[in-house]
Amino acid sequence: MFTPDWWFANWNQYGLLKTLTINYKGTFVDGLKISDVKIGDFRLDSRSMLRFRMEVKEDSEYVGGMTLFGNGFGNYSQGIRVRLRYSPIEITEEI
Repeated sequence: MFTPDWWFANWNQYGLLKTLTINYKGTFVDGLKISDVKIGDFRLDSRSMLRFRMEVKEDSEYVGGMTLFGNGFGNYSQGIRVRLRYSPIEITEEI
């Protein structure tokens, strides 16, 4: 939809807008649980640094890279957005 005319037709042109959530219940993509890794597993504090990495592993089913679209490309004209929300919670056995 937003792909410029100079972008070759045989290059990736379509994309999906995804939402990653990590909370006290697990890890989710677009609301679907993909992992039991919980936010408490990271043991974050006020000095913690977060790094987010995306990769296609060499033994993956679809090896060959990935295309990340930003402003003016793909189906969503926006750059990569990261939003962190903090809500104090009571420490329970679930964490």
